[in-house]
Amino acid sequence: MILAGIDEAGYGPVLGPLVVGACAFEVPDGLESPDLWKRLKKVVSKNRSRSGRTLHINDSKLVYAPSQGLKELEQSVLAVAACLHEWPDDLDHFIRCVANHASPELAEHRWYIPNADEKFPIEHDAVSIRIRANGLKHEMERTGTRCVALSARVVSERPLNRLFNATRNKSNTLFSIASIHIDELVRKFGKQKLTIFCDRQGGRAHYGPMLRQMFDDWSLEVTEETEGRSVYRLIQGEHSVTILFAEKAESQSMSVAVASMLCKYLREALMGRFNAFWQGHQPGVAPTAGYYNDGHRFLKDIAATRVALGVNDSDLIRSR
Repeated sequence: MILAGIDEAGYGPVLGPLVVGACAFEVPDGLESPDLWKRLKKVVSKNRSRSGRTLHINDSKLVYAPSQGLKELEQSVLAVAACLHEWPDDLDHFIRCVANHASPELAEHRWYIPNADEKFPIEHDAVSIRIRANGLKHEMERTGTRCVALSARVVSERPLNRLFNATRNKSNTLFSIASIHIDELVRKFGKQKLTIFCDRQGGRAHYGPMLRQMFDDWSLEVTEETEGRSVYRLIQGEHSVTILFAEKAESQSMSVAVASMLCKYLREALMGRFNAFWQGHQPGVAPTAGYYNDGHRFLKDIAATRVALGVNDSDLIRSR
């Protein structure tokens, strides 16, 4: 049985990348409503551990806050990633592991090129994370649990604006990116009792027509479409895939929570590069997270520098 989750970070800002992530775990067949937090409770928790003995895995908004820094988010994300991918030497290596498609696009934006002083891990130490990763691996082996997918689509400003122009709808753009993960998961795990749990895509409630178009070689059954929750089944012979879209999915599925945390970590890491670039050209400018009000403040602050560097608005500022 495969339990997969999809979530995003950076849907609302005017600056910085949009990141849509996916995570999937394999557990033994025959379990009723398997709860990964319960299966792995010796090493992971929905809540912050005072003793520091468990990895905090939950909605990224609960794990990370600017005042707390990246340390806790980074520890959990890299520990899970180490269960599937090789240990990365630097941030670019990590991006290649989880989002290899993104490297060429990021290289086209000079504010995402690393500087010589960049650290990795960014705020934590590698030794302690690797110890946590080993503990997680051991507990996953003991409980018959495997991480089988951890990936992200990182869409920087220029290609994101092209998608906005093509779809003319922000919600459609988000679904088109998430659908890449859905398609990959169905192709890879569609015959292994796959369930895909997705956070609501831009407030959308009806996904049937788009899923029918994506999977014309599968039959589609609409199981539920209510306020806050939409459930579908893809059927092909003896195989079926359940796809759920729900509000606050991060608190209901650990796979979604990990996807949420991966997205947030990648976005925050790239915004760290973004701010370092502009501060290098304009010392003293206050950093930004890219969200609407502060993003426009930041654009006003760097207006002269943008002109001096010849930066086009379409390469830096989202059109939607």
